[in-house]
This record gives sequence, C-alpha cells and structure tokens, in this order.
Amino acid sequence: MAIQQGTVTITGFVGSMPVPFGRSGGVEGCSFRMGSTRRYRDGGTGEWRNMPTTWITVKAFRTLASNARMSLHVGEAAIVTGVLSTEEWTTQNDERRSRIVVEATNIGHDINYGVSELKKFQKSDRDAPAQGNGTPANPGLPPSPGGGTATAAGGTATAGAGQQADAHPVHPTPVTFDNLGEETPTDNPQTSQTQETSQAQEFGSGFAESPLDESTTEDMRPAGEAEF
Repeated sequence: MAIQQGTVTITGFVGSMPVPFGRSGGVEGCSFRMGSTRRYRDGGTGEWRNMPTTWITVKAFRTLASNARMSLHVGEAAIVTGVLSTEEWTTQNDERRSRIVVEATNIGHDINYGVSELKKFQKSDRDAPAQGNGTPANPGLPPSPGGGTATAAGGTATAGAGQQADAHPVHPTPVTFDNLGEETPTDNPQTSQTQETSQAQEFGSGFAESPLDESTTEDMRPAGEAEF
C-alpha cells in the first residue's frame, strides 16, 4: 500500500543559524528556524499589510546539511522544499509536546530579494576539516564543466578556460527589505539577541517572536519559513 508524503515548498527568511546535530560517526544533520509572513492588500487603503509570522523548523541531512551551515545566515530570504513530518517528545514535567517539521530535500536563496552565486565543491574540499568560520580548510574553487570557474557568493564568475576565480570577490550591496526592526527568535529565549540576529535586520522582513514552547534538546534544536 502506497503512502503519500506531504511535499511542500516554503518561502521565507532564515530565523536562526543552522545548528548541527547527530552522533559521532553517524549521519550529519542540522536544523534552523524559518519565518513565513503572509501579506495581503487592504481593500480600504490599498496598502500591503503583514499577517502574523508563522515559524517552522527545518531539518537537513548529509551534504545538504553541511552546505546549509556554510550558506545560510540569519535574515536571508530562502526557499525550502521538503516533506512534512511530526516530531513528538515528553518534557521534564511529563508533558507531551509535538511540532511540525520540514525535512528538507532542497534549500536555496530566494533571488527575488538578492543575488546568490553557486560555489561547487570537489569531494576533497568538502571532506577537508572545517575552519573556525565554517568554511572548508581548502577554499579552492574547482573548474566548472564548461571550462570556467565557479565563484564564492558575491564574487564575479569567469568564463575563460583555465582561468582562476577572483581570490578577493567583490560582495554586492545587500538588498534591503521593508518592515525591519522586529525581533527574531534566538536559540535560547532567555538570552539577549546574538550578533547574527542583530545583523538580520539588514535582510529580513516581518520578524516576529518565535513560540517559546519548542524543545531545545540536542536532537530538536530550534530551526525554521515566509511568503512574501
């Protein structure tokens, strides 16, 4: 008997930095929060208004998880495609809790709101030990199949065969959004905003507080979605 899976596509903004999880020697994973803020046009004034932000947890595994950790930053517009699932757990007070999670199959930036460039990894680059800033120890850019070279995000692509990518890419001016300044959720609601959350005001729109009843165990880190 076939069982249909609820595949969904979510557009929104990244609400928290991807948090790694998994056991040593096991499958690598990460989770993050996405905020989704629907907008509608007011029939009386003709102005666009925001509805309450919906927060959702997104989980990724294996290569997708590794690349998400190096690609996503708080406040960036993103698109996630995946399968809906429900996680259940019991709190320390023996209370049953559950939440909807999207197990991602695809993650990318929403280029309606900015510019993004793909940097392809060779297997040796991906397997190299990570540096403190989350980038591979060997940041070399492999040649693309067409003879050009891929560039890091914000760089300028080159097309000539055998040419090297710009070692110092020029980062374009970030695209700004309206409705800035509201607070994004943090992994620990009791602590002050992190530096990443503060920087999110350059990118995000329609920030709202995240529900505080999420589990913060190792396997259920806060993660997150928005319709613009």
